[in-house]
Amino acid sequence: MKVAVTGPLCKDRNVISGKDYTRAGGVTYYSGITLGRLGVETVVLGSCGPDFDLWPRNCPTSLVRLDAEGTIQFTNEYHSPDCNERTQRATGPDNSLTVESVDSVWPEGVELTILGPLLHDNIPLELVRHLAGRTELALAAQGVFRYLENNRIVWRCPEAVLALLPFCRYLALDERELMFISGRRVLAEGAAFLLDNGATNLLVTRGSRGSLLFIDGGEFTIPAFPPQSLIDPTGAGDSFLAGYVKALELFDDPGRRGRFAAMTATISLEKSGAFGATADEVLRRLGWQ
Repeated sequence: MKVAVTGPLCKDRNVISGKDYTRAGGVTYYSGITLGRLGVETVVLGSCGPDFDLWPRNCPTSLVRLDAEGTIQFTNEYHSPDCNERTQRATGPDNSLTVESVDSVWPEGVELTILGPLLHDNIPLELVRHLAGRTELALAAQGVFRYLENNRIVWRCPEAVLALLPFCRYLALDERELMFISGRRVLAEGAAFLLDNGATNLLVTRGSRGSLLFIDGGEFTIPAFPPQSLIDPTGAGDSFLAGYVKALELFDDPGRRGRFAAMTATISLEKSGAFGATADEVLRRLGWQ
């Protein structure tokens, strides 16, 4: 399988247990790097400014830069020992993608594309419609309803996600995002609402409580695997999505795909920055090798 990941790259400042890290970030970065290190042929089409210089060397994932006026900057400040609570701030120069900018560099042979907007205007509906005619789509939903108010992240316009659902084979989101988009407080009811409004498959992460998959009409409960050490949770959901995409090559059973994705996310928690292991390591940690 050949996979494209498109959306903005950003610079993340992560504040965890009093330590301060600056890293590359964004769905494009975390999912793209994870896919490459899992052995998936991957191209990242990442918008960023000329100041972006954090792409790792000797990385198996190819990067195609889409020029933007500047690079989005995020601050992620974690407040709890399990890192389930965080405050986010950002500065947002224009990183919107267009049909023309993406078409001009589109790689041949792409079978699935991960859409990774960070802010509401990064990936317009016109581009999603266009790409749906070329490739299957997986949408990381969080950026679709993110707006900036004085550099603070606020959530608005959940209906914008609903407009994208008919074009996407997979929707990846966490439980808070699911409740916001659906307006439901019970996860099963929220999932049913999205499925009734055009979603096909849902990947819902729940942090240390595991994840729920709603795949091809079935529901699968996936456990979380405790990390050997919790170093940096940033990008764990993006690594989960990438792990699930890799697992499409490996397994027919959605439950096994979900466990592979969950262990991928767990391993990503154990170091600062993007996932750094291999598919063989994920299988070994699962006891499947």
